[in-house]
Amino acid sequence: MLRNVRVLLVISLALVSTAHAQSRKPDELYHRSPTPAWLPRGVFLGTQLSNGAVIPHLHLQWEFTFFQERKDAWAVILEGGVGWAASLPDTALEGFILPVNSYYEHTAQVGIGYRNHLPGQAHWGFQVTGGPVFYGAHFGTQPPDRRVAGAVQGRIQIGYQLSDVGVGLALGYAEPFGLKNRSFARDFVGGVSLGFFADWR
Repeated sequence: MLRNVRVLLVISLALVSTAHAQSRKPDELYHRSPTPAWLPRGVFLGTQLSNGAVIPHLHLQWEFTFFQERKDAWAVILEGGVGWAASLPDTALEGFILPVNSYYEHTAQVGIGYRNHLPGQAHWGFQVTGGPVFYGAHFGTQPPDRRVAGAVQGRIQIGYQLSDVGVGLALGYAEPFGLKNRSFARDFVGGVSLGFFADWR
């Protein structure tokens, strides 16, 4: 009798688990991107502002969803970005004449992102990433200043979710670390960024 009760209990639990799993739609269990893994699944086109420098930049993202349930998604983010200054201050060193002829800042980042969206509704999310920053500048007759540092970046985005693509505005901030004291371009690394995003994860 006890053995029959145990068998019945096991069967009942198995049926409940199966019914619960079947009650959830497949797209609530996981997310399959229509974009192949080797192609970007997001883009950010923005402008970074730092100590008088205006630096337009383009970032491409590879996003790999590891949790998806209805409108909530968490993803691992790989991001690569390039940027060149469109406007620079008269001098790189306050109180001294050190004209800045050019400046670039490129980065490679990895981190975690959250996305909240449903087709035809608001899209919002955030991400935190970290990685190396490759930057450099030319100062008049001085030798080029080329360096590598690190940066932690945070970004929030809000917009509208079309059928497959989320688009809108994004605001971010990058905090550099490991900057060299001898670098004249160090004050231009990181800062506030504002721009547009598209996410087709």
